[in-house]
Amino acid sequence: MTVVSRTVRSVSFAAIIGLSLGVSAPGAFAADPTEIAQSDGVNKANIDFGKTGSITLYKKKGAESSNSATGEQMDGVPGTALPGVTYKLTKLDYDLQKGDWAKFPKTAADAKGHETTTTKEATTDAEGKASFDDLDLGIYLVEETKAPNGIVAGAPFIVSVPMVNDASDAWNYDVIAYPKNTETKTEKTVKDADKNIQDLYSYTITADAPTWGQGKSLQKFVFNDQLDPRLAFDKVTEVKAGNTVLNPTDYTVDAPSAGNNNTLTVTLNSAGLGKVASGAKMSLTFNVKRKEVGNTTELKNKGTVIFTNPNTGSDVNNDTNEVVTYHGKLKVVKKDGKEANKVLQGAEFELYQCTSASDLGNGPLTVNGTNKWSTGDDGSVTIDGLHVTDFADNKEIAAPDRKKFCLKETKAPAGYALPDKPVTEIEFTRDNIKKTGELAGDDEITLVSEINNIKRDTPNLPMTGGAGVGILAAIGAAIVAAGVWFARRSSRD
Repeated sequence: MTVVSRTVRSVSFAAIIGLSLGVSAPGAFAADPTEIAQSDGVNKANIDFGKTGSITLYKKKGAESSNSATGEQMDGVPGTALPGVTYKLTKLDYDLQKGDWAKFPKTAADAKGHETTTTKEATTDAEGKASFDDLDLGIYLVEETKAPNGIVAGAPFIVSVPMVNDASDAWNYDVIAYPKNTETKTEKTVKDADKNIQDLYSYTITADAPTWGQGKSLQKFVFNDQLDPRLAFDKVTEVKAGNTVLNPTDYTVDAPSAGNNNTLTVTLNSAGLGKVASGAKMSLTFNVKRKEVGNTTELKNKGTVIFTNPNTGSDVNNDTNEVVTYHGKLKVVKKDGKEANKVLQGAEFELYQCTSASDLGNGPLTVNGTNKWSTGDDGSVTIDGLHVTDFADNKEIAAPDRKKFCLKETKAPAGYALPDKPVTEIEFTRDNIKKTGELAGDDEITLVSEINNIKRDTPNLPMTGGAGVGILAAIGAAIVAAGVWFARRSSRD
């Protein structure tokens, strides 16, 4: 990132401090004030070493500016106030009364080894302000030690108290700086609508790359995602840097496994890093599938983005938001329509994603390789598992926009007729799954649907010993008697 310093030149160099308006990475350097020509209006004798000074920081969030800093109050500095940033101020061991202006460090690296035990800390308030008062005159190292999530820490910088004023004719004992920080946003999204068990769906992680200036570069950028054990990783489908789709040779993929806690890691190599512009929008998209419902309907997921801060050389870890996918089980229980405790084996069903029983849409559905289900010895069959209908793509679905599941009975149990209405509508919502499971004595991940069948109609045969049998007996006796009479008559003749 560009470091903008205000330089005052005359016959010789004089106590010059650059305070960055860009990224909190100002440089500073100075010459011995005793060499300053009187026309500059400042010299060593002008410094009152009996005084104390101050450093006031107004932390800003936003892009760097090309405006020069003055060390004094400035109006209209771009950016928004950034609270919650903690600064550490360390006095360096340079003695300005003994001519150490000539040793003035230009960068924080130059100051290494010159730190004293005199330190102070301050955190920016709601206005982004942090103040260090009653400071002994000298040279100070300013370091950012803590920043809110998503904020890229600025580089440490050097400030002298006092420093030459904007007019170059006096010393400024109360130095003001407007350091900038950039914000990196990291987000997770999911596309899982209508995706049942073993169906592929996708996660996408988006993140802002940090910004950097001349002489700096991005040294690391990594996507991490620890997957729930119920998830199976399929493949990375796309990695982008800005509008550029990266080639598979621009990154490495460490697939989830038992050895890495089921964590997907995608790391940009030098070729990939070379395609990332300062502040570019980065993204990773990959496919997964849920292997089973497990013991909860919800399955949560979030990712992490790791990159090296070009200002400090240290790693920044930014977590994404959490996304949730819901699946449940559907248990169908087949019963006799008149004998409540009698369950029926052999009923067959198809399943549809529907809007109503009269509009089954496309189908039937195939779930985990099956498109037809039959009730077993206990009169039930369980489909594991289906995507809920009231929540998809990490957001609620309003009732008017919800789909349903429709069970269509295609074969009735032996001896039973298909219901007059063979299609049963099921509102497969999270609440219904929990409630019906509790009422049926099942778990909170299973929606239970009971469907009755009536026995087929059969002829009304007469009962044994009834009136019908008596009539037949009488007719039979009459026939026998008639036969005997005809036989006797024939014998006489």
